[in-house]
Amino acid sequence: MEVFVARQPIFNREKKIFGYELLFRDGLENSFPDIDGDIATSNVLSNTFFSFELKEILDNKPGLINFTKELILQKSPLLFPQKHIIVEVLENIQPEKDVIDALKQIKTKGFNIALDDFVYHEKFIPMMQLCRIIKFDLIATPLESIADIVKEIQSNWNITLLAEKVETYEEFKQAEQMGFKLFQGYFFSKPEVISKKDISTNQIAKLKLINEIGKTNLDLKKIEHLIKNDLSVSYKLLKFTNSAYFKRPNPINTLKDAMTFLGTDELRKFINVVVVADLCDTKPNELIRQSVIRARMSEQCGAIIKTEFSTEELFTLGLFSLMDALLDQKMEIILNHLSLSEKITKALLLKNKEFNKIVNILTCFERGDWNNNFFSVMAGTKIVSELPQIYLNSVRLANSFFD
Repeated sequence: MEVFVARQPIFNREKKIFGYELLFRDGLENSFPDIDGDIATSNVLSNTFFSFELKEILDNKPGLINFTKELILQKSPLLFPQKHIIVEVLENIQPEKDVIDALKQIKTKGFNIALDDFVYHEKFIPMMQLCRIIKFDLIATPLESIADIVKEIQSNWNITLLAEKVETYEEFKQAEQMGFKLFQGYFFSKPEVISKKDISTNQIAKLKLINEIGKTNLDLKKIEHLIKNDLSVSYKLLKFTNSAYFKRPNPINTLKDAMTFLGTDELRKFINVVVVADLCDTKPNELIRQSVIRARMSEQCGAIIKTEFSTEELFTLGLFSLMDALLDQKMEIILNHLSLSEKITKALLLKNKEFNKIVNILTCFERGDWNNNFFSVMAGTKIVSELPQIYLNSVRLANSFFD
């Protein structure tokens, strides 16, 4: 059985990760709306807590999971560690006495409760008195239409407001000004403001290192010189090669030895990831982490799907595919500072059908968009059956870089 568990990040006002909503699908043969809600939630719980390591999926952050009325009445959340789950009450659950009683018991055991896709009505006050978080869907309930409700909630209850389906940076700022403290959506993966200014001198220096490491024949002396002139990269390279991950008996003390130890292929990957992270130190960590996940997933998908790109090229393409959002610049402007091959440049501009196919797969998986036609067309193929493990492996890699 193919099990799909994706996660969608939830940010605080500083655009740091608060937690993740876990999105589930039990294979691709059935569209998610046709799966019984109890089965879906039970499977996402069992697969998250039993099939996968919790730390890898949630990175020690809370996971918001939808619970149906039946599962709430069965008090199913009590089967799992309360510090890792926020019980998300679906919008179609009415505040009946047995539901309220069950939620009270769940809350007494230390669980936090969230109301999903909330539409205010006074009948929901008993639920509001028990919850910690209320989620507003900004597509179903635009900010302008809920201004008075938001003020009333803020005046009468100690409840954290979460804006869901935040699509743009402008919506994020508007919701923040209204008093929302948590945010969920795709605004973080798009450029906030396309700046009229050029890329900074410091960023150009780092892009030069990316250019050097991307050449077919590496000039290791030049690369070592560029690394020496960048304290952040130097420190991270020595720290990484001396980490417990490699279990070395003796420490590495020089950049030259560290470069030799990694070898050219791993050195390329490491420097690309570190430089991208340094380029974007003002951006949400999750966006940088997502770039690494995309890089690894692209690389592994390339081992299954035939393309004109090597797996190393696909790693680079996946890593750079969110560069416009990371630098708040148009991709064309960024590519003017990168001496990449013509086929890599075209792919990053989404002018290559083969890479576009991989980007579509990755984007659908990131968003839990299981009903996308791409998945339907590929149902039963090797890439579909291996995607869950590819995703988990990619999350592990990202965690190793940023832990």
